[in-house]
Amino acid sequence: MGTQEYHVHLSRQFDAVRAVSTVRDFSLTLGVHRGDSAAGFSAVETLLSAVGACVTTSLGMVAEMSRVQLSEVEVDVAGTRQDKPPILTDVRFVVAVRADASDEKLLRLLSLAERNSTVVSTLRLAIPVTGKIVRK
Repeated sequence: MGTQEYHVHLSRQFDAVRAVSTVRDFSLTLGVHRGDSAAGFSAVETLLSAVGACVTTSLGMVAEMSRVQLSEVEVDVAGTRQDKPPILTDVRFVVAVRADASDEKLLRLLSLAERNSTVVSTLRLAIPVTGKIVRK
């Protein structure tokens, strides 16, 4: 069984409100001042974005393997956070697609995408993660 190592570098900016995460030639500015929504994506919003990105990547892969053309894909992701202890208690996502495929085929693609999503599979070890697929 193979493994893959991931590494990102994060440095807090001089203003102590933002941090920049870098990988290869890419960077992402994050908010690191609690409660300051103007500072950038919070850590939780970044995690939810990772869910959406991973589902989109996996869905594209399984659609291609199944010879299903996806002309549009959008993912809305939400999570519920409790304060004490500060944890996410669940994550939910809705994938909206335009595709020439039956509803049954779209449900199968979603199931395969969820199983092939590293982020979804990892989060499911700790919390419920539920997804659904709808037509645009």
